[in-house]
Amino acid sequence: MTTGFSRPSLAPGYSLIECVIGLAFVASASAVVAPMAASVVDAARARQAAGFMAAQFRLARQQAARTGAAEALVFDDSAGAWTFRVCRDGNGNGVRRSELGGIDPCQGGLVRLSTLFPAVTIACDPSVPDPGGVAGSTDPVRFGASNIASFSPLGSGTAGTLYLMSAEGARYAVRVAGVTGRTRVLRFERSTGRWVES
Repeated sequence: MTTGFSRPSLAPGYSLIECVIGLAFVASASAVVAPMAASVVDAARARQAAGFMAAQFRLARQQAARTGAAEALVFDDSAGAWTFRVCRDGNGNGVRRSELGGIDPCQGGLVRLSTLFPAVTIACDPSVPDPGGVAGSTDPVRFGASNIASFSPLGSGTAGTLYLMSAEGARYAVRVAGVTGRTRVLRFERSTGRWVES
């Protein structure tokens, strides 16, 4: 005998406990993944900044060959924040600090690397030896006392190294060979304690 009444069936779905467990799992996974993602972004920015600086050196070398006048990246330390500008020799005696902005014109303005690549600065870790094996230093711009990386119309350049460091500690060195003007990018591997070609 049927009474016309049927038992209501439970609608498919999730219980409150299942939702809480799912949210806890998602929160735990996010807590693990977020720092890893930030580290990857930091390392990528440092690599891009090093590539950008290497490209600036190469462009200066090409411009010197094209124009027949020495071209240089001039680095300045303003209260611990390094900037650079690109300047050209105007009288045939090379790019000199005493002639900057007048006889030796500078194109564009001062460039701060951290503006283009947030959390990446021109800096170095004095506990890390340089790629040549010499003891570390606090000076991140090593292009002689003038901090000018200059390139001649014949292709040679000022031998030296520019060091970059990210907020998470990624370290890069952009090296210029004097005779050839060749530019290389090196990355410091913390696991091996060595500089490797990047």
